[in-house]
Amino acid sequence: MENKFQRKLHRLGVVKGIKGLKSPPRPVEITPPPAPPATLPGIEVPTAHGPVWVDRRVYDAAYRHGTYALGDVAQCSVDALALLGEAGLGARPLFLDTETTGLAGGAGTLVFLTGVALWDEAQLTLHQVFLRDPAEEPAALHYLADVLASATGLVTFNGRGFDVPLLQNRFILNRLPPQWTTRPHLDLLSVARQLWRDHLPLRRLGELETHILGVTRAETDIDSALIPEMYVNYLRTGATGDMARIFYHNLVDVLSLVTLLTHTARMAAAPEPLHLAAGEWAGMGRVYDRAGREADALAAWERALSGDAGDLDPACAARLWREIGARHRRAGAWESACAAWEAWAARLPLDVEPLIERAKYDEWTARDLDAALAETIAALERASQQQRGPMRTLLIADLRHRQERLERKRANERISEKADQRKSE
Repeated sequence: MENKFQRKLHRLGVVKGIKGLKSPPRPVEITPPPAPPATLPGIEVPTAHGPVWVDRRVYDAAYRHGTYALGDVAQCSVDALALLGEAGLGARPLFLDTETTGLAGGAGTLVFLTGVALWDEAQLTLHQVFLRDPAEEPAALHYLADVLASATGLVTFNGRGFDVPLLQNRFILNRLPPQWTTRPHLDLLSVARQLWRDHLPLRRLGELETHILGVTRAETDIDSALIPEMYVNYLRTGATGDMARIFYHNLVDVLSLVTLLTHTARMAAAPEPLHLAAGEWAGMGRVYDRAGREADALAAWERALSGDAGDLDPACAARLWREIGARHRRAGAWESACAAWEAWAARLPLDVEPLIERAKYDEWTARDLDAALAETIAALERASQQQRGPMRTLLIADLRHRQERLERKRANERISEKADQRKSE
């Protein structure tokens, strides 16, 4: 006979012994994601190491991507490529971009989509190699190794810091020698940073497409930051809609590398016809300077400062005048150095540094203490108009010390002059 308390426990499912207990539910079987449907770009390609999914496309030389035809890349001169940093790309350069499961790198990061486009004679062949499942990685890497073997050089965008080391790690982890890493390699991110640091606030490939290359992406494109999560979702669900968008994103990235190489090589070979902006001339000067062509660098910087190509950011202008003045000063070309400091002082009326440089020249080279003192007093007036703060306080103190020293030096010089006059009398 159950009491009231036992009946309540029974209703809650608490019973004595195992009699009346229900059997535990059968475990749910987890099935792998289904194979991609035909809507996913590409086909399954059999290899000696298993099947791999590849989308292969061939573009003729006349195909336009942005401002240029893809075939224009064949016109890149060796001298222009040398100026950009790598002359040995050869007749079959390969353009590489990857999509991965993360941005941190390391052994745990998987390259699930690799886009490689090989230029050969009169056409560009693009291979997009996709991992439907991580188990297909060995087959994918062997397929890529065959394509990479025929390349004479590599072109990437941030490839030195990301794509190449990461792909190299995947080769090594799969016991496949990454022999392709010995090819000459031009990383266009470093080139972009040199050329457009003073022209664009950001030098990402998408920014260059919009502002430099004339490339317009479709609305179906995707933010690269979302790609790792979308691939994980694909592995979990098998849904291919986002994968098709990632294929498109990668395809545009690779083709934009071709257009970017063409454009930067033309800038290096003949910048004049391209009607560069002032900030781009500043970048060209940086490229020339790193190649050891100082005269060309100075000419490009002076072109940037001339106003003919538009106005420069004041901070950039000051940096260029400082560099030009310093180069002329080291060469002993004092007239050119003074001209640079004078233009600097006239264009940026609150900058103190050009007046200090002229005061140094007047004191130690021209031996004109009156002119040096006048420049120092003018510099003090400019400094007093700057925003209050520790830097302004230190600058004013330094200028006043310079002024007092010049006044004492001038007074001593006049005393010496009078003494010499008395001796001559």
